[in-house]
Amino acid sequence: MPGAGPPAPPPRDKKRLALIALVVAAVLVVAGGTWLAVSLTKDSGDGDTNNTANKPPTSSVPKSDPPPTGPVLPYGDVVGLSEPLETGDCVQAVWSGTPFKSEPNLGVVDCAEDWPDGQVVAVDTATDYADARAEGAQRCANQTRAVVDALPDAALYAVVPTKAGFTAANSGTACLVLGRHAAIGGEVGRLRDEGTRLWVGQMSTGDCWIYEEQDDGYNAPLTDCVKPHTDQVIGVVQAPEEMTYEKGSDNATKLCRNKFESTWAPGSERTVYGWVADEEDWNKGFKKAVCTVSRTDGEKTTGKIPAPGSV
Repeated sequence: MPGAGPPAPPPRDKKRLALIALVVAAVLVVAGGTWLAVSLTKDSGDGDTNNTANKPPTSSVPKSDPPPTGPVLPYGDVVGLSEPLETGDCVQAVWSGTPFKSEPNLGVVDCAEDWPDGQVVAVDTATDYADARAEGAQRCANQTRAVVDALPDAALYAVVPTKAGFTAANSGTACLVLGRHAAIGGEVGRLRDEGTRLWVGQMSTGDCWIYEEQDDGYNAPLTDCVKPHTDQVIGVVQAPEEMTYEKGSDNATKLCRNKFESTWAPGSERTVYGWVADEEDWNKGFKKAVCTVSRTDGEKTTGKIPAPGSV
């Protein structure tokens, strides 16, 4: 069973169309409007998160100008959405500045047909705008922590409604899980269906899937661990920053075995494999190998293997 090669990448036209599907709809905040978009990221080093609200910008337009007309946008002009986000929505994001430190322009896309950057995994309902601004982001962090921690390269971004758009947003802060360096590529966590063909960015610790070899790579359909499967995701290894994609792909299994084999596969019946994304995502910074444990003979097994040391 090949272990180090990347999965068959999505069709080039699919990723290319996904990348050009969004344009920045607006880069200016209209007079009198305020926005707040708070990002909480899972730091790959020390695990700290940032839940400090950004200070709303001050408009440079004279206060005597009339207020804007037209429909109220739930999250403001930069985010650009005219309808509130809902749990399960997949989105593509175009950052107005530094990722996770600035507001993104968002577009809702098809989770399967497009190439989403991430997905709304929860919506936190606030009692009023002040509550959403003060506590919405932290409640999102609490609701999404397990999903973010299980994914190989993900972070939370809490999309808080503006004061003017609070009612239009149905009083909700959208808890959005996005790829830190590259698009996640599909649904995440409990929102995935059995049989979903997983991209490396979607693989979560504890997942079980079936290895299906293809001429140009492999498929990895998700399955319940109680059913026959070939692989169980056990963790992630960060590759050295200076490592090239070619070397990372060739050595993904070695990196995973160095970290996990002594505890997850100490005998002769099991072995550990490593899986990386494609070269495009690697060069964007997704330099990690997702590690799985399998039978040495490549046959399927049933039941989840408990973590070493667990009862």
